[in-house]
Amino acid sequence: MSKKRKLTDKQKHAMICRKMSEKKYGASRRIEAPYPHFRYYKKSRHPALIVGEQTTDNADEYRYRKVTHSEREGRHLNERIFPNPNPKDPDPMYIGKRVKHDNKENFNNTPLPWKYPKK
Repeated sequence: MSKKRKLTDKQKHAMICRKMSEKKYGASRRIEAPYPHFRYYKKSRHPALIVGEQTTDNADEYRYRKVTHSEREGRHLNERIFPNPNPKDPDPMYIGKRVKHDNKENFNNTPLPWKYPKK
């Protein structure tokens, strides 16, 4: 038997706001944000740092860097970000130095509220 998970008031409010915005703007309304910013990458189910965009073969793509808790990505050293932009996460954040690209459909429509710290 599975237990039903109860939603908090904050989660209920977020669901209502999301449904209202979908009615007003449509379900596929992409919110633009200044670069760099963070968005969830749907393929890996982890956040990614969006550093720009490009167009290839009539497809709009984001240029992004991988976000992780690991100091290394294979043999490549990752850049440590201090303080961690995610206030709920006490562990340090590392961002891969290699820039990758993928279609915009593979990222969430809304950016995360985290801020990339200036050096």
